[in-house]
Amino acid sequence: MAIPCLKKNAVSKPVENSFLYTPCNCPVGKLLQQQVRCEKPRMPTVRRVSRRTQYLAKPRMPRARYEPRAVNRSTKQTEVCRTYKEPNASKRIQQLALPHVRKLVAAQQEYRRFIDRRRQDQLEKRIKKSIFTVYSRLANVTLPEIDKLKGMSPDEWQKHQEWLTRNAQPKQAPAPEEPKRERKPLTALINRIESLSEPRYARKKFTGPEKAGPAAKPAALKAMPSDHVAKLAVPLERRRRAKGVVVEDTRLPENVLKAVASSRVAELAVAKSYRNVYNEYRDKPFTVEPNALKAKASDRTLELAKPKKAKK
Repeated sequence: MAIPCLKKNAVSKPVENSFLYTPCNCPVGKLLQQQVRCEKPRMPTVRRVSRRTQYLAKPRMPRARYEPRAVNRSTKQTEVCRTYKEPNASKRIQQLALPHVRKLVAAQQEYRRFIDRRRQDQLEKRIKKSIFTVYSRLANVTLPEIDKLKGMSPDEWQKHQEWLTRNAQPKQAPAPEEPKRERKPLTALINRIESLSEPRYARKKFTGPEKAGPAAKPAALKAMPSDHVAKLAVPLERRRRAKGVVVEDTRLPENVLKAVASSRVAELAVAKSYRNVYNEYRDKPFTVEPNALKAKASDRTLELAKPKKAKK
């Protein structure tokens, strides 16, 4: 089977032994093989599950969604415990069940003639049992009398107020203890002092003339202040409201001028006179001590004794 060439002006070649070919050896056969395919019906893919997964997927205890069960009424009932009906009653119930001592004694005295001996013995036993119970002993207990509250006097109330103010203050924390420092003699600390006195970093010693500090520029020395700068340089005068400029009052107050000195002030104002004091310089102010006449003047003293030259 020969298929004409798809190319224009193409020279045909000898026939080849192939199912689909062209005289010019064009790749038509390959294109047709790619386009023409055998389309078979596609089967659905079935995924198989392992037996282990199927075994684990089954529930271990299969149950129905709803299980009809018969309603069973509860057989339990609330029971009331009555201790007085029990054969062995408690000691408290036995003591409360005994009659009062006073009633038993009154009944014994009232019916002594009409009761036989056996009944009287039973009555005496009941009286003894009732006497030694706690309830019979508490029956005759009387509470102590409480005196009426007395008022506080003003002095007692003042003391109470002081006590309240003293105890109402916050509790002060104890003072911290001072750390104990070990004392050592100076000989043991000389090495430490020498190590601290040495500088940490070595520095070169400064040699030569010192550097001149910052000086004012020549233009600043010749500058003239403007009117605004001169106005700002004037100090401010503080004024008081409705009183004008603050002026210091050097006058004495009138109370001082009118004051009259007391006798004690006048006594203290009198100058003291020292009469019985021995002072040779006060009696003879121009005397010279004999040791001063024998003394020899030093070169420094002679130099200082010379009169100074007056400046012209």
